[in-house]
Amino acid sequence: MLDIKHHGAVQSVTGSCHELFVDGDNSVLVDCGLFQGAETSGAGANSNRLEIEFDVSVVRALVVPHVHIDLACH
Repeated sequence: MLDIKHHGAVQSVTGSCHELFVDGDNSVLVDCGLFQGAETSGAGANSNRLEIEFDVSVVRALVVPHVHIDLACH
């Protein structure tokens, strides 16, 4: 049975990252976005959080539906 775990963009706009488990030993990531701006809890509004905060040892592939990094112009 397939299972999906949402790692990001659940209660925010940035950080889209969803893991589709094929079985207990194999998964596929659908997107793996950055948390940006004010959504980087405590890191300041101009920081990006780059850490992956979950076990990636079972990830076998990454599907990237679209790519962009939003940059603020000063």
